[in-house]
Amino acid sequence: MKFTMIFAPLLLATFALAQGPCYNQADPDNGIGNYCYCEGNGLCYVDLNGSCNPLGAQITCPE
Repeated sequence: MKFTMIFAPLLLATFALAQGPCYNQADPDNGIGNYCYCEGNGLCYVDLNGSCNPLGAQITCPE
């Protein structure tokens, strides 16, 4: 039980660091609204609140 209390937060922190930092972006010339691009993993996510924290579902990155 003690190991779970120690390792669970470390595991979650590892996944969070793999994504970030994430930045709000948009491409209005191509009709693409706000989304989040994460430099850590190179993936894009739905922007739920304009700050990319928390991230929404993963989406295909615009070109």
